[in-house]
Amino acid sequence: MYAEERQREILERVRREGKVSVEALTEALGVSAPTVRADLGALEGRRLLRRTHGGAIAWETTLYEPPYAERERARQMEKARIGAAAAARVRDHETVILDAGTTTYEVAVRLKERIGLTVVTNSLEAAWELMDAPPGHVETIVVGGNVHARRRATLGPLAAEFLTRLQVDRAFLGVNGVHPDAGWTVVDFDAAQVKRAMLARAREVVVVADGSKLGAAAFASIGPLSLAHVLVTDAVPDVPLAESLAAAGVEVVVG
Repeated sequence: MYAEERQREILERVRREGKVSVEALTEALGVSAPTVRADLGALEGRRLLRRTHGGAIAWETTLYEPPYAERERARQMEKARIGAAAAARVRDHETVILDAGTTTYEVAVRLKERIGLTVVTNSLEAAWELMDAPPGHVETIVVGGNVHARRRATLGPLAAEFLTRLQVDRAFLGVNGVHPDAGWTVVDFDAAQVKRAMLARAREVVVVADGSKLGAAAFASIGPLSLAHVLVTDAVPDVPLAESLAAAGVEVVVG
């Protein structure tokens, strides 16, 4: 079993059981205690769990995503401000890719005001919202793929392949972590794959992330900070992150 697979299994156990022991993990994974300890150290370094004597426990602010409805209720005012600041970058008659998520949904709400806009999205919630746009304002294209109920989105290789046929003015992406070293990160590889496909098709890439994501590193990497042009957030990044964003050429907009 590769390190990536082991660490994913460890995180699943921590999420499910709340804590794990080195002894139990060595037996379950079929590896040595030093290997398990190395995996726990790597995961703790990314703020995905907290090591204890003889094992590990869930990090208080776990980066596994709760259900959509629960995330929708969290930090609503902050996400609304971020959505407004991000949507302000969009002009009439542009083409836009809109990622799935509760913050990108707030972008969708405000895009209904534009005229002649084309929005490509893998978000079922955003597509439903954009259906209410006045005639002539927004044409919505839904990305095909596997429906992920927890995210209310389409994901997987079909979704990523669909996006390769496009070229758009701007892409708005959500993330689970913005880290000086780890870059842009999310909780699993399906989401990372689709987000990479999105940013590759846009002339401008805008990441929207509330302050809880700043400095965090989730499990799966989208790529380095230099892949995006703009970060729209509600909090000022700390000095190390701000310096890394500046060095990567990322404009930071605090909404």
